[in-house]
This record gives sequence, structure tokens and C-alpha cells, in this order.
Amino acid sequence: MARNVVFFFAAFLAATFVGFWPTYFTRIEAVASWRVHAHGALMLGWCLLLIAQAWLIRNRRGSLHRRLGRLSFLLAPLIVVSSVVVEHGALVRSAGRNDPESLFFAYLVVALVFIFALAFTLAIVHRRTTALHMRYMICTALAMFDPVVARILDVRFGIGYPTGQLITFAMIDAILLWLCHLDRNTPYRAFHRMLAAFVAVQIPAFFVYKTTWWPDIVARFAALPIP
Repeated sequence: MARNVVFFFAAFLAATFVGFWPTYFTRIEAVASWRVHAHGALMLGWCLLLIAQAWLIRNRRGSLHRRLGRLSFLLAPLIVVSSVVVEHGALVRSAGRNDPESLFFAYLVVALVFIFALAFTLAIVHRRTTALHMRYMICTALAMFDPVVARILDVRFGIGYPTGQLITFAMIDAILLWLCHLDRNTPYRAFHRMLAAFVAVQIPAFFVYKTTWWPDIVARFAALPIP
């Protein structure tokens, strides 16, 4: 798994360009928000870091891998913050913060940021156990899977929310189940734990935005004076 994970990360980066090409990369000058540009740069940086780190491990460059890995201590927190700031900006610009789509994606951002932060934290906790560290870093990429693939489904095939999320969630869970299967003869249960975490945030996504209390939370968040 360790030798081939670089190809997964490279494929994910390619999918990112496919998903965001028509709505961002071809119209960068039309996007006025510095928040969006900063967030995009950070996410691209994370993908490149994953590829570089996996390539270094594949080529037995452990020392350089560890030194470069220190960059993740800067990137990961910034990704969490930028995700929150971008979502805040989207809600402020929204014509109605209580429309179902805005409420749905507000929850989705919270859920995926939580999964990303959880996977990264566990990767750092287990950084001295290479096999576990690698598995949790793979899950940081899976936390970004929905924004990429859901955009492809929407732009290329006209499949919007929440149907798009039914598809992307199923794909994420299928990938994790396959990875769990590959780990069946190992002592590692990182993918099992992250599958449980993903499912725990996926199921409420289809119900929380319909509740009476979630719109109030979203409105309070949107009213915060975040620059």
C-alpha cells in the first residue's frame, strides 16, 4: 500500500483540476474573494504535499519526508480556518441563509472539516508508526473527496445536492471498506475507525438541515464579524 498510495494522491489531484476547472481555474480573475483564492491555494498545497510525501516514502527518503512533513503543521490549521472563513463568506453572500441548500452545505462543511482535523490529528499522534500515520493521511484526502467529486457530478452531469452527496458518500465508504479489506490480515484498524467517523457525520447530513434549530445556528454564525 505504501508504495502505491502516491498514485492515489496523484489521481485525486487530477480529479481536483477536472472538478474545479470550469468553475474556478478558467475564471480565476472573475473570483474577487481573497478567501477563496487563499483556500484554493492551501488545498492545492495539501494535495501536492501528500504526493511529495508519498513519493519520498516510495523512494526511501525518510529523512526528507520528516523534514517536509513539518509543513503540515502550518497547512492543516490554515485549511481548517480557511474552510470556515470561506463558508462564512458564502453564507453572507447568500440571498437567504435559511434556504435548504445553504443549510445543507453549512453542515457539510462542518462535518468535513471535523473529519479532516480528526484524521490529521490521529496521523500526528501516530507519526512514529509509519503504517498508521500513512493510513490517517490518506483519510485527510478522503475528507476532501466530496467537494471535488460532487462538483464533477454537478458540473458535468447536472447531479446536485443531496443526490450528489448520496453518491460521494457511498464512494467514500466503498473506498474505506476496500481499504479495510486490504487490512484484514494486519493489526491496523485506522480505516475501520475513520469509516465509523465518516458514517457518523454522513447520516445526519440528510436530516440536520431540515431541523428547526440548525437555521438559528447558521444565522448566528453568518452574523459573526469574520473578515
